[in-house]
Amino acid sequence: MIELIDLLQATGDATLAYLWFPIIVWTLIALPVTLFLLRTERIPPVYQYHSRMALLAALPLGMAGSYLVEVAGEALSSSQTAAAKFIVVQNPITVTAATSENTFWNSLSDPLLWIGLTTVVLAAGAVYYLGRILFNSIQLKKLGSELAFETLHQVEAVDIGKNEFPNLNPLVAFSQQANIPFTYGWKNTKIVIPAELKESPDKMAMAIRHELMHIRHKDFLLNGILLVLKAFFWFHPLVHHLYNSSQEFREITCDGEVLSDERISKKRYAALLHELAKREYQNSTLAKSMAVNPSSLKKRIRIMTTQNISPSTFRSSFLLTLVTAGLLVVTISCSDLNDADGITNTEFQQAQEQMEAQAKSDQQPLYIINGERITETDPPDALSRIKGEYIKSIDVLKGEKATNEYGEAGQNGVIEIQLLDDISKETVFSDLKEAPGATSGNQQDESNKEFFVAVEQMPELIGGLESVQRNINYPERAKRAGIEGRVIVQFIVNKQGEVEKPQIIRGIGGGADKEALRVVRQARFKPGKQRGQPVPVQYSLPIIFKLPSAAPGEESAVNVESPTMEEADMNIKKLRITDNGTLSGTVIATRGDAPLAGANVVIEGTSKGSSTNRNGEFLLRNLEKGTHNLVISYVGYEPAMTEVNIE
Repeated sequence: MIELIDLLQATGDATLAYLWFPIIVWTLIALPVTLFLLRTERIPPVYQYHSRMALLAALPLGMAGSYLVEVAGEALSSSQTAAAKFIVVQNPITVTAATSENTFWNSLSDPLLWIGLTTVVLAAGAVYYLGRILFNSIQLKKLGSELAFETLHQVEAVDIGKNEFPNLNPLVAFSQQANIPFTYGWKNTKIVIPAELKESPDKMAMAIRHELMHIRHKDFLLNGILLVLKAFFWFHPLVHHLYNSSQEFREITCDGEVLSDERISKKRYAALLHELAKREYQNSTLAKSMAVNPSSLKKRIRIMTTQNISPSTFRSSFLLTLVTAGLLVVTISCSDLNDADGITNTEFQQAQEQMEAQAKSDQQPLYIINGERITETDPPDALSRIKGEYIKSIDVLKGEKATNEYGEAGQNGVIEIQLLDDISKETVFSDLKEAPGATSGNQQDESNKEFFVAVEQMPELIGGLESVQRNINYPERAKRAGIEGRVIVQFIVNKQGEVEKPQIIRGIGGGADKEALRVVRQARFKPGKQRGQPVPVQYSLPIIFKLPSAAPGEESAVNVESPTMEEADMNIKKLRITDNGTLSGTVIATRGDAPLAGANVVIEGTSKGSSTNRNGEFLLRNLEKGTHNLVISYVGYEPAMTEVNIE
């Protein structure tokens, strides 16, 4: 059941922007235009007809245009990243309890679920109506195989077509079963005439002339396209109205073109329409005929007696139709759920509020920034304070879509944040928006904000590492998922020896990160000292989670790395120094060339320093000109020193 719900939610998400939103925009535009056409009878029928055709054509073309605009926008964003910021929200995460029952009932409140379900039901209806069109097409083909056709020029009783329609020579057949004249076929167009009209050459000539107008304007092809469109949007009453009224005005337009020939008697033509209106129309909806709805007969006769349609009028109306349809398509295509020029403040604020709420939940999602995992325990405050000017896109994934891409780590959802190409994660987190409720000036104790990364006397864990070792457990979820590896917890030991602001700078998920945070929060230290005074010190503690090997009897283990566990060298690579006093680089272990996360990098003799991120990268700003000694320290490694020159 959960899989079905996920599928329906994904369907709703996929169709929201490219199906339902264009339909809403089209309806808001087409409805007032349709009401105007209904209330304005002075508009010539050919313009009425083409206006309705333009409205109908704008719906599918607008949907296609909306998709193409989105694709073009994505292509443009890859080449002009600075000007292409957007938010794509795919199935916003609903944070739920761990039980499947709660997950099911909470999923029912997701609007995307009902949008997806509605889409599936309506798609089933579209398949039914498309099947009817196919059935009608087969019936027409079967009917044609039973009739004897000859070209129009070969029909002796008809004296039209050779001179007036030199480019038209359709096939003509007379049928005992046909009640009214009709036309079908695109390439090999055929006209079927009731056999009884053959006895009245005048009526037959008017009927054939009317059908030739349909052939000249490719009405069979246009009608087939509109029928398919109506099948797809069978649920929309405005589509039905526009289709039915366009058929009526198409017949009126053909009437006008027939009667533009002064040799045709309007009285006799009206009498023929009145005669045909009494007959039951049994032919396929695909075929085009001069059959009339008795309720509209008076309207047709009234209009044909007052207006004639010239070829120039038809052409100008058709050109106006193309322009109108084009404008509608552009309007629908450029109306997007997102701001094409960038992330609006409202959109970005909503996305950040969603991230903050999810991060505070017990079931935190997985955060990905530029493809790098930011563990569930990274400060949600920082994520919610990222400035929109650095963001290229935010993708929110949930359900099967998240687990397919990220495995069990994505079971609570995934939030993917893509920064602009020239922006690093360190830059973003070093330039956050001011926290809510924060004050400026001297209203806060500035000393509480500062901490040291290296001091004369480092903090000392009370009870030793064994106290942490005894309290930590291997999470069952991590065992079942086969998750193992090193978790590095970074925190501040305050002046009282208490742990503050613990965070995971390298995690493995599966509950191991939470377990590491739990035991670190319980730890107590002797505070670090600088010049004999207790000071807050930033500290990193690596914890190794290791699964048993294939050896029988071996159990899983959790080890807290001790400063004396291994003696190894470390150094800095990719050292970069800029003219404005910014220093960056990567701290690596000499053995294995592995990056060291949580290493302290300080300028000797000062309190200026930094800690490396999960990739071993660090960044120091606003360094004074001159030569400095850079001191690197890391748990379990001998301190290293290197000299740098800031010019």
